[in-house]
Amino acid sequence: MSDVRDIVGGDDLGPAELERLQRVHDLLERAGPPPELSPAVERAPPPPAARVLPFPRRYRYTAVAAAAVAACALFGVGYLVGGGGEPGPLRTIAMTGADEARAELDVFEQDEAGNWPMELRVEGLSSGLYELWLTRGDELAENCGAFAISTGEAAVPLNAPYRLRSFDGWVVVRVGSDRPVLTT
Repeated sequence: MSDVRDIVGGDDLGPAELERLQRVHDLLERAGPPPELSPAVERAPPPPAARVLPFPRRYRYTAVAAAAVAACALFGVGYLVGGGGEPGPLRTIAMTGADEARAELDVFEQDEAGNWPMELRVEGLSSGLYELWLTRGDELAENCGAFAISTGEAAVPLNAPYRLRSFDGWVVVRVGSDRPVLTT
């Protein structure tokens, strides 16, 4: 039996570590070399061939239809969860007037051209032509559009191409008058 110090150099190892390595070395020398591999396991066996399961023709159209229904259902759920793709208003302004007349003005996100799209829903006004105005200091400042009412209710798309922060209110007046019929 050989000394393990000849193999590992043992100068920087402690006596306990040298003793442990010597025991392991002696055991390996007693065990001898590993046996030779048998010729049967010298090469790995070939992988098994894949087994293809046929998909019956009668189910192909059913599977395609089921996939289409699932895709439509997932699209619908995403559409509902995502809010339908249309953004809601940034703010809604309530307006009131005489004889229970009222309105709600929805102001949406500013568009690429710098306009503020709006929708004005009014009810309780008599038939006629009206205008929506921005006010500054209780005076009519800028016109946001005109609309007609024939039944007492209307939903009107309008826009304001102005800097809204420079105004302090909104009013609806009859065309040709400066007396508000609806105010914020």
